[in-house]
Amino acid sequence: MPDATPRSRPTQSDRDRTRFVTGAGRYLADLDAEGALHAVFLRSPHAHARIEAMDCAVAEAMPGVVRVLTAADCREAGFGNFRALMRYRNKRGEGLVAPFRPVLAGERVRHVGEPVACVVATSRAAAEDAAEAINVDYAILPPVIGLDAAKAKGAPILHEDAPGNLAFDYSAGDAARVRAALAEAARVIEDRIELPKLAPNPMEPRGALGRYDAAGGRYRLITQHQGINEIRADLAAVLNAPAEAIEIDLPDVGGAFGARGAAYPEHAAVLLAAKLTGHPVRWMATRSESFLIDHYGRSTRLSGRLALDREGRFTALDVHYETDLGAYVTTVGAFVNLHNPMQTLGGTYAIAALHGRFTQYFTNTGPLGPYRGAGRPDIALLIERLVDRASAAIGIDPIALRRLNAIPAGAFPYRTPMGATYDSADYASLLDAARAASDWGGFAARQGASASAGKLRGRGLALFTEVAGGGATDRDEARITLGIDQDRVTAQIETITGGSGQSHAETYAFIAAKRLGIDPADIVLEASLPGSRLAGVGSIASRSTQSAGNAIASAAEALCARLLRQAGLRANAPPEELGIEGGMITRHGEAVASLAETLAALGGSLTELGAMPFSHSFPSGCHVAEVEIDRETGHPALVSYVAVDDAGNIVNHVAAEAQIHGGIAQGFGEVFGEAMRYDETGQPLTGSFMDYAMPHADDLPDFTVLDRPVPSPHNPLGVKGLGEAGTTGALCATANAIADALRSIGAEMPDLPCTPLGLWDAIMAAKSDG
Repeated sequence: MPDATPRSRPTQSDRDRTRFVTGAGRYLADLDAEGALHAVFLRSPHAHARIEAMDCAVAEAMPGVVRVLTAADCREAGFGNFRALMRYRNKRGEGLVAPFRPVLAGERVRHVGEPVACVVATSRAAAEDAAEAINVDYAILPPVIGLDAAKAKGAPILHEDAPGNLAFDYSAGDAARVRAALAEAARVIEDRIELPKLAPNPMEPRGALGRYDAAGGRYRLITQHQGINEIRADLAAVLNAPAEAIEIDLPDVGGAFGARGAAYPEHAAVLLAAKLTGHPVRWMATRSESFLIDHYGRSTRLSGRLALDREGRFTALDVHYETDLGAYVTTVGAFVNLHNPMQTLGGTYAIAALHGRFTQYFTNTGPLGPYRGAGRPDIALLIERLVDRASAAIGIDPIALRRLNAIPAGAFPYRTPMGATYDSADYASLLDAARAASDWGGFAARQGASASAGKLRGRGLALFTEVAGGGATDRDEARITLGIDQDRVTAQIETITGGSGQSHAETYAFIAAKRLGIDPADIVLEASLPGSRLAGVGSIASRSTQSAGNAIASAAEALCARLLRQAGLRANAPPEELGIEGGMITRHGEAVASLAETLAALGGSLTELGAMPFSHSFPSGCHVAEVEIDRETGHPALVSYVAVDDAGNIVNHVAAEAQIHGGIAQGFGEVFGEAMRYDETGQPLTGSFMDYAMPHADDLPDFTVLDRPVPSPHNPLGVKGLGEAGTTGALCATANAIADALRSIGAEMPDLPCTPLGLWDAIMAAKSDG
């Protein structure tokens, strides 16, 4: 059988760190597979319809067509359902409703873009022509678009096992205590926010290159992903095959943001096509397909009531968190919109009484998945909007009100009323640093200068925390193998967790090099090797350094212990008096042997497995944004941004700052333009970059990024998650800045995103009311 293994699988190495900027990256579309066929999917043009008939005869007879797959082929293959993880059950003992999600729809389609057939041909052009020749007879059904439509009386039911289109209804906290506190409060602040669906839009569209070994009964899939264990488990459930029979390979990945964590129908279809045709099969999505089929982010509506006493202290918070799951439940799409916000329902504040209700619904839109933040920015935005409203209502400076209510540094570890335990923080220090770096006291002068130029200037603050380090695993493992190359000791690190643009190779090399005493450039990362059985989840949930990084440190320390024991025997010295520095074994600062000599005495190669038990951390930050809004056009501009973050000890400062920069850009995009919009029939109105507004470099000012670390006591490196912080902070701080600018003329902030038209309408409404 022709080999579908990529030629020169990319190695994530510090030595070739420039390859991405010199055109030497090896992305999925760059990989060769001799004799590979091409797959193209026919997709539903309707949001909701029954499939009355499908005629593939003309397509099957067209030149170059090898096979046309339909739902019948999936049934014959015995395909199962995609996984849907949810560890919670409500008080009635009910769990999440997870209806069957077909790989290829055969009876009913439930969102525009759902695949109904897969054409496999000798060229992409031949497959595209044949896909257009398939005749499908649809009976259009009424669509359900949005949360209000899903909940409406008499609404069409998308899945028989989900009456009222309700997938899950869960409550947590002390409802009675919250009701009592709200009734006794000196003031109750209310707000409601709606975050639209977001398209993840990584630089590289999704794709897959699949093969099947008939003799061994093994599948092999090369695809962009965030960790092999999760996607392999997903595919095992769908293919009804043991996980050991599925190998997943990792090319270079051009961005992920959560959308590459789970398996998709296209993955399973490509593997089935490879099995049925006996050839490798490749598929690459177009950007237009990506807008339709990549798992969306956000799509939530939150309402909250915050109770304050006469001194301005927060006494209770009641939250209703609603989620539009789309047509189907993805692996963790429902879970992250319950677990993550529930962990930080009270934010950074010492609130004695908390209650949250979480309801999740099906609609005729594309399925929801985790997207950078995955529920964390949503709950943080609601809390910070409520706090800002409270600040304006009672006339207290936003920093002063937050300082009054923030959990004090001496209270950590802090157990919240929702049962989460925050590991460490100093919120007052974050506030002080942000005040100084943002020139808080000089804002009035800047606001006046903006007013003279015909612009409204607003300032927004966000003091937030978020849970990091999730995943369905009890530990993460890493293996380090030492070798000798021309008298230099080299190391290979193997983990489940590889990067999709986060500089994992460099960060992991720093961790190992510091302990092994070798040059980081002599360390290679092999991430998510096909068939790997290492424990771990992957690069999700801001967990990579916290979990895999600590496992690497553990393996490196075990290697050091073995090397020092060997050196101690040769030098007649106790190991505890020896150290490793600059490629040498030292005693009291004097070299006693080279590292290479010591390793050679042990056979020239040494391997150790390190592990890090599962743990959470709670990174935090204080971000300050300033915006200007043109009074005549509504055009907004972000003019200043300060980010002060506590991610525990920082291993790689350059990578950490880059993560904050990228996160800020994504949070900015969400506030100022990004949104998936649909018409009343469920047709997407934002299906390309012509109408889906992505942030540009010239939309953003220079950022001031500072770190104020408080090490986490829950892991040896003392690190906390960082990948989501920029997005959470930017969403909250920038939204608060918009609200502050509009408040100065008595205008209300429009629904997100705050487009120029929405802002202009708000300004005009305030003028007419005045």
